[in-house]
Amino acid sequence: MAQKIEKVAVLGAGVMGAQLAAHFSNAGIPSLLFDISQEISEKGKAAALALKPAPFYNPRTANLIEPCNYDDHVSRLGEVDWVVEAVIERLDIKQLLFNRIAPHLKDGAAVSSNTSGISIEKMMDGMADDFQKRFLVTHFFNPPRYMRLLELVAGEKTDSAHVATLASFCEDVLGKGVVTAKDTPNFIANRIGTFGMMLCMKLTPEMNLTVEEVDKLTGTLVGRPKSATYRTADVVGLDTLAHVARNTYEFCPNDEQRDMFKVPDFLAQMLEKGMTGQKVRQGFYQKIDKDILSINFSTLEHGPQKKVRFDGFRVAKSFHTTAERIKALAFSDDAAGKFFWELLAGTLIYTANRLPEISDDIISVDNAMKWGFGWEMGPFETWDAIGLQASVKRMEREGKKVPAWVTDLVKSGAQHFYGYSDSGPVYYDLSAKKDVPYPQDEKSTDLLSLKKAGKEVKRNWCASLVDIGDGVLNLEFHSALQSVMNPIDASIIDMLETALELVPREGFKGLVIGHQGQNFSAGANLALILQLCQDKNWQGVEAISKTFQDVTQALKFAPYPVVAAPFGLCLGGGYESAAFADQVVASAELYCGLVEVGVGLIPGAGGNLRVLLNNLATLEKVRSGPFPLVQKTFETIGFGKVSSSAKEAVRLGYLRKSDRIVLNSQHLLSEAKQAVLALSANYQPPVMRKDIVLPGEGGRLAIDASLDDFVKAGKISAHDRLIGAALARVLTGGDIASPTRPVDEQTVLNLEREAFVSLCGEKLSQDRMQHMLKKGKPLRN
Repeated sequence: MAQKIEKVAVLGAGVMGAQLAAHFSNAGIPSLLFDISQEISEKGKAAALALKPAPFYNPRTANLIEPCNYDDHVSRLGEVDWVVEAVIERLDIKQLLFNRIAPHLKDGAAVSSNTSGISIEKMMDGMADDFQKRFLVTHFFNPPRYMRLLELVAGEKTDSAHVATLASFCEDVLGKGVVTAKDTPNFIANRIGTFGMMLCMKLTPEMNLTVEEVDKLTGTLVGRPKSATYRTADVVGLDTLAHVARNTYEFCPNDEQRDMFKVPDFLAQMLEKGMTGQKVRQGFYQKIDKDILSINFSTLEHGPQKKVRFDGFRVAKSFHTTAERIKALAFSDDAAGKFFWELLAGTLIYTANRLPEISDDIISVDNAMKWGFGWEMGPFETWDAIGLQASVKRMEREGKKVPAWVTDLVKSGAQHFYGYSDSGPVYYDLSAKKDVPYPQDEKSTDLLSLKKAGKEVKRNWCASLVDIGDGVLNLEFHSALQSVMNPIDASIIDMLETALELVPREGFKGLVIGHQGQNFSAGANLALILQLCQDKNWQGVEAISKTFQDVTQALKFAPYPVVAAPFGLCLGGGYESAAFADQVVASAELYCGLVEVGVGLIPGAGGNLRVLLNNLATLEKVRSGPFPLVQKTFETIGFGKVSSSAKEAVRLGYLRKSDRIVLNSQHLLSEAKQAVLALSANYQPPVMRKDIVLPGEGGRLAIDASLDDFVKAGKISAHDRLIGAALARVLTGGDIASPTRPVDEQTVLNLEREAFVSLCGEKLSQDRMQHMLKKGKPLRN
């Protein structure tokens, strides 16, 4: 097989095929998008461009997709290194297509199917050996840009070189989490995930619960997506869910829980009525105007949702970590706890019974559920969280049939499926019947394992400094109270100051700012700012702003390189804690922005300066003058624009063209570390800019006039105008700058801090802050 994949063909320009082509374009890979007619393939590409959420990082890369049809272009398959089939899930159609393309394939090219459940054995029936050697399943989860999981399944005759090449390409280039599955119905994630959903549907009416109650107990509280169970089913499509369940029932006759996959009567009746979920605006939920109604299983009619109140939910919510919340809910004595225990115990037992049928190891199963279904913790990680010994004993007391290999493990005295030894992380291997070393990926950096190995240099409530090897120090965020959002607070700022001194003192080559939580940082600690405002502690507000500005500037000009590795949400103060770095190595999925206007403020820790300088670097080349620089920056910050990807962050001015974008988030810290090492050779710190040309009063008056027009048109409020005017004053250089009088970086920071403190004193800004903290959305006042 060709060791390098430079061009791909996608067969089928439907929703999935077109999105696969879009994601190839995200990675810079050109593709031929085939369908039965040119019109259909062109419509498929156009539909992908209109989809929400967007399958493209940047719609401009759609020019890498070339629509084709089989009649005119099938011979062009000889140009590509990999052919991906993504047509309808019908065996006869797939086999006809494989026979049609076989004569036109390039020597060494791979062919794969994106099937979600048809076996390789059936698809390859009657195919030539040469075709079977190059054939495998690459099951991407939908939507492929956003879902990390790729289940890779080889057939009996598949050449191992094809498996290795595609696994490496999909992980390194496409950013996928690759899991090796066996050729069994619905593979790993859909087999287990669908069982859990079907068990939910059995337990809900049995325990007299509502769909909204179940979704409250199976969502973010326990580390699952916000859409939880029934909302997820609506999004996926109830017809699709039923199809997957029937597939398991039909083709898994020896599954001990086969009857669980029978479509329940109420779901069958819903499908007969055409209630297939979100695509028809009616499933388990129905949206009418602004109201979201939920279904009654007895009447199959939708009505107002009931208020969800459970003691077990309230107690579980009081814990900070997902593991603690899962354990608290599972062992709660109320109706919530009883339901969740039955669901959890049933799912864990079913999952354990699937080994080694669907996979040989627990790691693949856990990763499949995390990457494919958005679980924060996989089944075996969850089992560890609730206590292996205690939970199995309870299961046995209740007459539940625990798989023999698990009971044997418990009898041996084992306390976990995963653990740590003196040599590093370990996991329980079924075939070896003992703990074995956890496989290490050289391209990944595991901060938890490094800390377990004693590499944590310094720690406080919300941040740590970790030695990640080769003379590089890493600053990790881990907010004690808000671990999902990681707000920037005094503890993190203190750790930035500590790192500033510790790196040269201890002989480190440089610093990485990054971690492995759910989001880099959703902003500064707004509750702290509001409290200072309510106390009228203006010195305290200014001190926080100045300290944050000073430490980021000091790190920017430090005698060693600093590289930031943001991902996920990177907003407000989170952006300001990364943007000063010599280089940003960003996750492709970066939702980045300065959104302070939404809470009645402007950036107060250098954000304005960073975006100004980024835009200046771009516009200096075209010598556009000072006002276009300010205008572009104002449009980004003044409207609180948030990027939908790292590529868009470059366009908005949050990132520089010289910054790097990494598709595989697991590789982010290692890539950032390599960037530090590359920069550290003969490193010369940047010089503070003293030549920033801003338009001064003339530019400010122009923006003020535009703001007045917006007020008259009813587009913004008077308070919005006040905030906009404050921002304009900072960006135009206040009373100091003019086209003939450049300013330095510190001048911009001083103006920023002054405006930030002033806006904090505005009652309407404080109202916006309070509303955001209570409601989680901006107040327009």
